[in-house]
Amino acid sequence: MMFKVQISKQKVQIGKWGRSFTIHHLPFTILFFSSLLFASAAFAQENHAPLPPLPVEATFGNNRVQFIGVINRPVSADGKLSYFNLSTGMVDYNNTASETELVIVNNLTYKLFGNIRATAGAEWHYKLGLVPQVGLQYFKANRTWLFLLNPNMNVQPSRAISTIGIVEFKPAISKDLSFYSKAQILHVASLSEGTHARSALMLRAGITKGKFTVGLGANFDYYGPMKMEKDNVGLFTRLAL
Repeated sequence: MMFKVQISKQKVQIGKWGRSFTIHHLPFTILFFSSLLFASAAFAQENHAPLPPLPVEATFGNNRVQFIGVINRPVSADGKLSYFNLSTGMVDYNNTASETELVIVNNLTYKLFGNIRATAGAEWHYKLGLVPQVGLQYFKANRTWLFLLNPNMNVQPSRAISTIGIVEFKPAISKDLSFYSKAQILHVASLSEGTHARSALMLRAGITKGKFTVGLGANFDYYGPMKMEKDNVGLFTRLAL
């Protein structure tokens, strides 16, 4: 299989919103991952306690490539105030501008009690632009399990309920190897129109050695009130920075 890399400057027309913007694909990808690394390093300098790894993942499927990065880092010394980022980008192998997607969730979280936190921030959405949001987050992790549930109220440009959920199971197989599995969900319901806006299910299963994981991945994405489906199945690789 041969992949062709094409660097081009394209204008993207976004359906009924009638907006256009410009994407430089290679600089955009570099900036995306550089931002994750910079944020991780910045928070690590402020907090001397050991921090959980920063996962960066790429899935090479039968229809498109997907990139995912997650940051969950304490900001204050007592750990009550934290920064949460979930960044997802997708593009097909023809580098089709209209098929390029990017969603970046940036929230500050404040510990209320137990594993429950209040969240406030904004999402940058490739179609909707800046989406302010407030919500709650449940987060718990150890060497074997990770749970995250993050429902949000999106207040602009229209009211919607957005929910992100992540479950990981990572049992050890041997001294050097472990099994890795993940189920990640997204569901967005428009309160203004009373319809389905966006949903997705992402499944991963693989083997981890050190900081690297490789395995099989499947994405099931649904768009709009009619739930237009786009599936993507292939190989994924994950690096814990």
